[in-house]
Amino acid sequence: MLPWQDWYALGWTPVLIVVLILLFRRLPALLILMPFMPQFRKKIYSVLIMGWFGPIGVAALYYAVLTKDKANFEEVWIIPSLIVVASTVVHGLTSVPLEKLYHNTSEGTNERENLENRT
Repeated sequence: MLPWQDWYALGWTPVLIVVLILLFRRLPALLILMPFMPQFRKKIYSVLIMGWFGPIGVAALYYAVLTKDKANFEEVWIIPSLIVVASTVVHGLTSVPLEKLYHNTSEGTNERENLENRT
């Protein structure tokens, strides 16, 4: 069961935590590594898309449940479950608009042409 009441009781702090995790979990790492990935050096839109789409899911839930059960610490379930649900919702809602936006860039057009030429 999802802890709706527990999420509500936390107030606005978890919202900030979720936003920061979603923005700074993958994007900065990929942008830092971009110069070392020759195939992506001039493809900033591709790197941004790769950095954005990486929902947090099964592994986070597994470790939250494991910690909850082994340490008998019920509160450990609240934040990871919120982050996973928020990640799923945010990535689900942004997938189609960002995919359309990406395909309207020159990088997306080139990728689409490369895929069409392969078949």
